[in-house]
Amino acid sequence: MRRVFEQKKKTHHYAVLEKDGKNFEVLINPDGAVNFRKGKTNDVNEALEIRGIFSDARSGDRAADLEKHFGTDNENEIAGIIIMKGEIRLTSEYRKKLQDEKRKEIINIIATNGTDPRTKLPIPVSRIELALENVHFNFDPFKSAEEQVEPLLNILRPVLPISFEEKIIEGFVPAKFAGKANGLVAKYGKIIRSEWKTDGSWSFEVRMPGGLQNEFIKEINNLTHGDVNIILR
Repeated sequence: MRRVFEQKKKTHHYAVLEKDGKNFEVLINPDGAVNFRKGKTNDVNEALEIRGIFSDARSGDRAADLEKHFGTDNENEIAGIIIMKGEIRLTSEYRKKLQDEKRKEIINIIATNGTDPRTKLPIPVSRIELALENVHFNFDPFKSAEEQVEPLLNILRPVLPISFEEKIIEGFVPAKFAGKANGLVAKYGKIIRSEWKTDGSWSFEVRMPGGLQNEFIKEINNLTHGDVNIILR
């Protein structure tokens, strides 16, 4: 067991919770711990590299008086508390991997929903990435992308004007493309008006994020081979 512990602890992925002036630590599987913290799994064993509660995970020193500090001696329950409420300490390489994933997720949200208020056009991902080179923002791998969007926008707007707005698009599709077009339109936004004609053609209005407008127009033109009438409102 000691040899296994010596091998596992070299990963240096662990969670730490300070309680009553003492440290309580668990060695974690980083992917499992992140999923556990995000609620993607409720099995704490998937988050642990080695079972056990330590006062110093790196040296293998077991923590004492667990029931006194946690009100239970159930190590799985305590490990879950440490992972959820404590600080997740990761190798710099793994933390960077998580931050890069979160960065990409947030950029995609901005590109999907954002438009340039001066031109009313969507903002390409490349422009957002370029603007990020001129600001400092700490992408938190453990916070949701949604709750980090607004703080990032506040920092970005002085160098890249961005507005979040919805677009309403009207369209008319002939009968031979109407069925497939209905599915495509629903994928891009909320259909707020739908009218099927007696000849099988379809008239619609759809509300969608401004950043999807150009992509949608391209897709519906591809689907109908250009045989579609689109009105931008």
